Amino acid sequence: MNNNTHATYDFDSSAVKYAGYDYSTLELSLDLPTNLYTYTNVPYHVFNGLVEARSKGKFFNKFIKNNFKFKK
Repeated sequence: MNNNTHATYDFDSSAVKYAGYDYSTLELSLDLPTNLYTYTNVPYHVFNGLVEARSKGKFFNKFIKNNFKFKK
């Protein structure tokens, strides 16, 4: 479901089950195997890269995991 301020995607991935992005706050919420995390100050192009990536897990590990602060 996409609207003006939020985008959400369900993935068929063992690494990332769900991603939600808030365009206004730049928060990226990810449902990972260990917990639900919200990453802050994530540019749209990173979120879009995750959506387009063939391997969600590889993209997450390379471009998100250690590059953005998060909260549970």
